[in-house]
Amino acid sequence: MAAESAGSEWRATLPRTRRRSSFLWLAFAGVVATIAAAGTLVLGLGDTLTGPDRPPGRLLPLQAASPAVQTTTRPTLRTEETPDPVPSVPLRQALLRLRFAVGQGVAAGDVRADVGADLTNVIQGMLAHPHPDADVTALQHKISTRTREGAITARRATELRRILARTAPP
Repeated sequence: MAAESAGSEWRATLPRTRRRSSFLWLAFAGVVATIAAAGTLVLGLGDTLTGPDRPPGRLLPLQAASPAVQTTTRPTLRTEETPDPVPSVPLRQALLRLRFAVGQGVAAGDVRADVGADLTNVIQGMLAHPHPDADVTALQHKISTRTREGAITARRATELRRILARTAPP
């Protein structure tokens, strides 16, 4: 309250308030909502990017939210079939295939160059002086170790192991 003159009446005056724009608050709320929505999408749909690393029984967020689709399938008759035996190849031929696969892996970027050179040297040594049991086991161990280190991709390591698995016992 303020007095205008000494003899006049007191008059109430309202304090001046700054009028803030509600637009700024709305803009701030929009930014916060956008960040929250983006975080939810990244956390919820991020599992779809992992692919084969995800546990097989886990549903994706959109699959869990959608209703189940009922499908009718005819039962198939299964006859007991024996799996085709894996053809075994001589050790020398398997080593030559393995050396070629390592070279392809280096060229495709699936195998790091220094690891490719190391594996090629081991394979060359095995071709020159074969000790089938010990060498094949050591080579399998080396491939597993390099895969764990990330120097060989999982797909290429599976191919290399498959080639070694086909070797005929001596």
